[in-house]
Amino acid sequence: MWYLTAKTLHIVGFVSWFAGLLYMVRLFIYHAEAEHKEQPSQDILQRQFELMQWRLWYIITCPAMVVTLVGGVWMLVIRGGLEGWLHAKLGFVGALLGYHWLCGRVRKKQQEQASTWSAYQLRVLNEGATLLLVAIVCVAVFRTAWSALWGNLVLVGLGILMMLGIRLYRRVRVDS
Repeated sequence: MWYLTAKTLHIVGFVSWFAGLLYMVRLFIYHAEAEHKEQPSQDILQRQFELMQWRLWYIITCPAMVVTLVGGVWMLVIRGGLEGWLHAKLGFVGALLGYHWLCGRVRKKQQEQASTWSAYQLRVLNEGATLLLVAIVCVAVFRTAWSALWGNLVLVGLGILMMLGIRLYRRVRVDS
């Protein structure tokens, strides 16, 4: 029963954490695009996006990260020991924590009006979370059946498709 409780917390936290991170970077993109608006629209939009970012970060994203980690550690304690697939998952979780930290830095820089990230760069950054989401879920679902070769090929293929999509979107926006 305790294991299922920990797993439930972990899954709910994980979904909420990713939702927060994905939406956060969308807000970064909108904030960056607002820099090209006329005044007073620019100031109004950027202040609104900063407020939305603050609320999302401190009310949803960071607490969800904590719930995810608490549920995950709780499951590890109950299980006692690390299986081989769990090493890969923990590696991806480490990368996700780095991504979370980077998003926190971007948020602070935007609030200080000191961000050097373009909307295009932020779109690319947003795909990093998607790749981590796919990697973590695939490792957790397939576990021992997960082939490192096929897993890496899927991630590389997905990354290439995402980059092509971003470039296509960029062309469509520039042409219109």
